[in-house]
Amino acid sequence: MENNQTSNRTVKILIVCGVLLISAVIAFWMLSERTLDSHECFVSLTAREMLQSGDWLIPTCNGHPRLNKTPLSYWLVAGAGKIRGNIDEITARLPSAIFAILSAAAVLYFVNQWLSFRIAVMSTIVWVTSLGYIRNSHSARPDMALAFFIVLCLMSFYSAVTAESRRKQIIYMLIFWISFGLGNLAKGPAPIPLVLIPLGAYIVINRSWRLTPKLLPFTGIIIFLAIMLPWPLFIANSWHWDLTLWKKEYVQRLYGEYAPGRYPVYFYFPMMFKFITPWVAFLPMALVAPFYRVWDKKQPVMKFLWLWFVADFIFLTIDAGKRQHYILPLMPAMTILIGILLEDMIFERKAFSKIFAKNVLQWHIVALIVGITAATIYLAKAKPQTIPAMLILLSIAIVISAVVSVLFARGKNAAACGVGFAGIAAWTMIAYTSFTVLLDINKGAREFALKIAAIVPQGDKLAAYKHASTRFVQYFGKVVPEIEDKSALYNYYEQGDWIVSTSEYLEELASDKLRQVYYRERDRGTKKEDTGGALFHKSAVGVKNDAAGN
Repeated sequence: MENNQTSNRTVKILIVCGVLLISAVIAFWMLSERTLDSHECFVSLTAREMLQSGDWLIPTCNGHPRLNKTPLSYWLVAGAGKIRGNIDEITARLPSAIFAILSAAAVLYFVNQWLSFRIAVMSTIVWVTSLGYIRNSHSARPDMALAFFIVLCLMSFYSAVTAESRRKQIIYMLIFWISFGLGNLAKGPAPIPLVLIPLGAYIVINRSWRLTPKLLPFTGIIIFLAIMLPWPLFIANSWHWDLTLWKKEYVQRLYGEYAPGRYPVYFYFPMMFKFITPWVAFLPMALVAPFYRVWDKKQPVMKFLWLWFVADFIFLTIDAGKRQHYILPLMPAMTILIGILLEDMIFERKAFSKIFAKNVLQWHIVALIVGITAATIYLAKAKPQTIPAMLILLSIAIVISAVVSVLFARGKNAAACGVGFAGIAAWTMIAYTSFTVLLDINKGAREFALKIAAIVPQGDKLAAYKHASTRFVQYFGKVVPEIEDKSALYNYYEQGDWIVSTSEYLEELASDKLRQVYYRERDRGTKKEDTGGALFHKSAVGVKNDAAGN
């Protein structure tokens, strides 16, 4: 008996290690290959300037105060940069990759506590193989950090309200309040509605008023404020309490008065399918499943997850400042619901009959093959260079689907799950390898900036006419002053400084004073403002400099 228990424990430990290894491999796979986009560079540049200036309290980006967002992501990237010695793609994305793995560990731990080890494993695998996880673990934006802290908040809350032990309840609520504070430091004030709306709805619907005093409301609020308030108070005091920027960023954005998303009201409906890919066929089922009594003891958990997803989904739909990545913190709830459905279809079959489960799983495989085939046809027309990679991926998907189908048909469900999950993870990594460089739309901007950096001597100054994008400044390597006044620009030029202008502003500089073009690169037509342009310097007189043949 003891040997069996030891063996089971060993198997569980190995499975946990395997699941976390898969989550880590996916999160770190080719982390540095894709060029940082403009929003990622807001983080990387700000972190780099923190290290250069030594000022970690007032963030700057290209020399301008960067107070739009709370600073945790800047601090983490700057800390990683201090250890690694530079702020490159790996350094900038490292915190997101780590938070992605931590989110997987959180799902694995809490679902195991609530339901079963098998459901926990399946839910975690669904999460780490979803498009939302893959994309945001490879982004320097603070969204994966935000998602992790919201996951930790909501899961620890549910564990607290369902805990039988007061000691456990206190521990879980301490985790809740700490993660709530850190979440607001990561990307405040987004966690306030995304956490409090579903929790308020849960308390109201379940009439759990008596639980409120047990949730450490006074101690917890003190912890929350101690984590969240010092930085904004410091900034507000430094700016003489001029809160115009934060009003625009948080209040006016919510109402669509500032940086509106300009998306239709149904914007998040396709986004939830996009972020849950490749598990799209199970999403509609997961939205209705919690209301069937057949789930028995699982139903309370499923209703909580449903409330988490739907309450926040409604809030985001009402929010006028829509962005697709805002839906990320909701998706772990959906992946757990899908994990519950999958576990029942494949193993338990209490909610679904064998025939129904077989049909759903088969049609899901068919849908995946059809989807990949459609993507192959589309990319073949839009980007012919992707055809070989797409054909290879389609062939791999067919082979994996065939093996999984055969294993299911022979009743080897556990083996089929293992092959299926491992196959999806492997297919994902191969797909990322195939397309991450091929479809890198920011590559031209990086190459242009690196060419300019190679020309301009290290000790010389470079100024930009009107605008220098965050990507240009990131890859150029230094702060680039932006000069809008032409007279001031000409003074820089006459002093022997270098002037750069991207393609969109070149026509405005058609002047005898800046005829000495040192280097010029044709715009590559990618609709990016800094994939081409010209570099001016007085020493360029008589130099053949038109590198693009213009």
